[in-house]
Amino acid sequence: MQKSGHALGEHPPVADRPRQLPVTGVERWIRDPYAIYARYILNLRPLDRPDEPVEARARGTAIHAAFERFALEHPGPVPDSKTGLFADLLIEELAAAGVPEARLTRERALAANVAPWVIAFEQRRREGARLLIEQSGELSIDAPGGAFILTAKADRIELRGPTGDVLDFKTGLPPSKKQVRSGLSPQLTLTGAILHHGGFAEAGRAHPRELVYVRVSGGRVPGREEVRGGDGEGLDLALKALEGLKSRIDAFDRIETPYVSWAAPQFIDQYGGDYDHLARLWEWHVIGETDAGGEGE
Repeated sequence: MQKSGHALGEHPPVADRPRQLPVTGVERWIRDPYAIYARYILNLRPLDRPDEPVEARARGTAIHAAFERFALEHPGPVPDSKTGLFADLLIEELAAAGVPEARLTRERALAANVAPWVIAFEQRRREGARLLIEQSGELSIDAPGGAFILTAKADRIELRGPTGDVLDFKTGLPPSKKQVRSGLSPQLTLTGAILHHGGFAEAGRAHPRELVYVRVSGGRVPGREEVRGGDGEGLDLALKALEGLKSRIDAFDRIETPYVSWAAPQFIDQYGGDYDHLARLWEWHVIGETDAGGEGE
């Protein structure tokens, strides 16, 4: 069956290909290159999904904002008496993010449940650490098509002498250790590489030690630290991820390398990609397969 250019991928001129991506964009590049083509070359922006609850988006925004405010407004040792303060901050941020008043009753119960875990988390992790909150960093990478700029905004970096832990706060499931180690989820590993090369101005050069996803839900298990690089593994994973990115940049600096859809389809989330309709995924992956089967009967 003859397939179109969309199914085979797009081959834009090398000069039009992006020379800068955030670490989250690199993750999308690995899983769905066509999305990078649509977002950064065609300059198309997806609209909010009409069926996505506002609470799902608002909760993630509020968690990040509450942790940021708590760290900046209340530095130093954290007494147990701050439990109620964090819960109040979280509710304020949920309201600011657009959660309706009718939903805030449930959210208050979740905030009260998660706050003691947060206080214990802060008491444990702040000891001996200098915290850098919501830091922006970048790293310039030499490549055949010219310098490529990798950027990151780290939720939190904890500096301890020559080392630094990189933390990302999430309300959903973080990637597995296998996905991180295989290079499919390089958000924290590449952030660690930027840290290692001195790309965060306030941090200087620091070896990435722990790469940690902090999952906050407020449910039966209110929060959990999920380490994806520890025991000296953080630096090795960061350097491996950076070498993988350099190889990818080199490949896409060749005109024959296409931007295909769903390079790693098993890791696209339940909604699929934002640009699947443009890539005609339904036609080629569903209808096309049915037609191909019929021709062989």
